[in-house]
Amino acid sequence: MTEGSAEQSLSAGRTEDLGSGVLSVTAENPGPLTLDGTRTWIVGTAVVAIVDPGPDDPAHLDRVARAVNGRDVAAVCLTHAHIDHSAASASAVERWGRLYASAETLARIGVDGTPLRDGDEIVLDERAGGLVLHALETPGHSGDHLAFMLLPTRDVLTGDLVLGRGSSMVAHPDGSVGAYLASLARLGSLRPRRLLPGHGPVVGDAAARLAEYAAHRRERSSQVQAALEAGARSVSELRDAVYGDIPPGVVQAAELSLLAHLEHLEELGYRAPWPSDRSGDRR
Repeated sequence: MTEGSAEQSLSAGRTEDLGSGVLSVTAENPGPLTLDGTRTWIVGTAVVAIVDPGPDDPAHLDRVARAVNGRDVAAVCLTHAHIDHSAASASAVERWGRLYASAETLARIGVDGTPLRDGDEIVLDERAGGLVLHALETPGHSGDHLAFMLLPTRDVLTGDLVLGRGSSMVAHPDGSVGAYLASLARLGSLRPRRLLPGHGPVVGDAAARLAEYAAHRRERSSQVQAALEAGARSVSELRDAVYGDIPPGVVQAAELSLLAHLEHLEELGYRAPWPSDRSGDRR
């Protein structure tokens, strides 16, 4: 199956039924880093969980409420603290109840909730073979990141670990290329059926996309190393060598990604003259 035929796309504000007890509502916050917008996932049948309530937009939460359609909500869950996924958390808790996220995510957003650790489960259907939301610690895009595997379907809500289109951002200092690669490898070992991303189309060929993402990160590290060996001595010189001419709106994201790759090369034992403007304070 080709990548294109394995994917489905959504437009901002649209609700779509993906089957197997999965609904998606796309927020109206499109942009270079959010693609069509942030996806809020509603999983379950009679009892549901809401994953990533999204930006602080009452109209979006109203659309989520219509998709919930009066069903019991067992949990509001977060993959991570970035505001395009979490800003509506307090409002969602007021509507539907308890928040579940990693302890670090809860600390970052300052909202009370139940901390989730790797392997924790939220049972949505207590019948034999019923739907369960299984938490997976998947740092790399951010230090607090979780993904959620739906059992028994083996669909994975990937947050920003894997996007439906393009590559995910791994930005210094919170992002870690080494941790990101480990999270991709771990997810691949679980043999997911579909990847349900926080942005962009659903990914039908999960194994191929995970392999593509890992190869992309390794290639980027090789490009950074080659640029250093060719004489790049500043982050801007690295940016020009690796990315070329890019829109002004993504310059900072590109530079923070390069800093994360520099750190990864250092972790691997690579020794080279580092850019003089490398700093953990760049945000």
